[in-house]
Amino acid sequence: MIRRHAAPLLFGCAMTLLAVGAAHAATPACLYQSRSYSEGAYICVQKSLMQTCTSDGRRMVWKVVADKELGNRCVAPFSSAEPRRRVVRRAHVVRHAVAPAEPVSAKCFVFNGKRYCE
Repeated sequence: MIRRHAAPLLFGCAMTLLAVGAAHAATPACLYQSRSYSEGAYICVQKSLMQTCTSDGRRMVWKVVADKELGNRCVAPFSSAEPRRRVVRRAHVVRHAVAPAEPVSAKCFVFNGKRYCE
């Protein structure tokens, strides 16, 4: 009975993988910081350094833009759309155990958390 249900499930998974693979093969793209870019995209890698996505045979590669006028438009590296998370360092508070309150007598006193009696 399990085999009857497993066969359509396996067939569906295989067809999904084939469809996804065909979609990726149909649209070649360049990758930069885990994001894909189409052919002709320009990005600023560093200050005054621009790259463009071009086709090199079957592969898509990043090429440095030789035009200094275009390269000088890069004033800062490309940053992702997601803002950086702010790191906040917090001090850990040291808590000292306090001795339970005992009846105070005339001959006893407490100093630096310790009780002294005569």
